[in-house]
Amino acid sequence: MAAEIKAYEGKALSRFRTFNKAALFSEIKSASDASEAFRFAEKSGLKAFVLGGGSNVFFRHSEIKSYILKNALEPSIKDMGADLFEVSSSVRMIDLLKFLYKEGRDGPYYLASAPCQIGGAIAMNAGSGPREKRYVFDFLKSVKFARADGIFEKDKSAIFHAHRRSEFSGTDSLIVSAVFKFPKRQFFADPIKERLDWAKKNQDLSVPNCGSLCNKYDARLMKIARFIFSPFPAGMSKKKLNWAYNKAGNPIFLRMFLWTLKTLHKIFGKEIKFEIKFVD
Repeated sequence: MAAEIKAYEGKALSRFRTFNKAALFSEIKSASDASEAFRFAEKSGLKAFVLGGGSNVFFRHSEIKSYILKNALEPSIKDMGADLFEVSSSVRMIDLLKFLYKEGRDGPYYLASAPCQIGGAIAMNAGSGPREKRYVFDFLKSVKFARADGIFEKDKSAIFHAHRRSEFSGTDSLIVSAVFKFPKRQFFADPIKERLDWAKKNQDLSVPNCGSLCNKYDARLMKIARFIFSPFPAGMSKKKLNWAYNKAGNPIFLRMFLWTLKTLHKIFGKEIKFEIKFVD
C-alpha cells in the first residue's frame, strides 16, 4: 500500500475532543492512496471511515475498531476561469470563504462558523436552516471522488442530495475535489465577520462540540435530557438546544447522553435524526 498504516492516539479525531486510540490509521495524500486503502479494507474485512476535520463525528469507544482514513490531501483552490474554481476537499471552509471575500465573490458565507473541510461540507450538503434552504450544493458543479474500484467524477445533476445529506455521506468513498461556481458579488459589509458575530451570540462555542446534533427531534425531550445530564461533563448546552458538548476525555458520558436521547424519543414515539456520524 502507498498509504502507511500506523497507530494513532490523541484528542484530534473529533471536535468533541474525546481521547481515542486507533490501531489502523492512514493519512491519505492522493486519490490513488484512497482507492488502495479502500481495497485493502475490503480484502481485510475492515470498516473504513473517512475523516476530515472531525466536525460531525463521534467515536463511541476509546479504542476505535474502524480503519481511519484521514484526509491529508494538499489544500488548493484553483481558478479555472468563467467563475469556476476547483477546490481540494481538504480546504477548510473558513479559508475558502476568506479567499472568496478577498476576490469579491459570492459563496456559502452562512458556513463561516462551521469548522468543517470542503469534503465534509459536500458529503452532508451543509447549509443554513430548513427555512432558509441554502446549501453548499447551490454553488456546486461537479465532484471528483475515489472508491475501491477507481477514481470518478460526477456532475451535480447526477449526485443525490437533500437537506443536510448526500450520497457521499456514510459511504466508502473519499471526495478528492470539487468544482464550484462562485460569481462576482458586491459587498457592503464583511459577511464572514457578520456570521462569526452571530455565532458568538447564538451558538455555544465555549466547550468542545460538533455543532448541531440532530436535524429532527422533539424539543421537550431534548430539554428533559439536558436536565438529566446537567451534573455530568457531557450533555446539552444551556445556551442552545440541539447543541451537545463534551468536557470529558472518555467518550462514555457522551455515549450515555446520546443513548438517553434515542431512548426517550423511542419511548414517546417521537422521531430523532442525528447529523453526526457514529463510528465504532
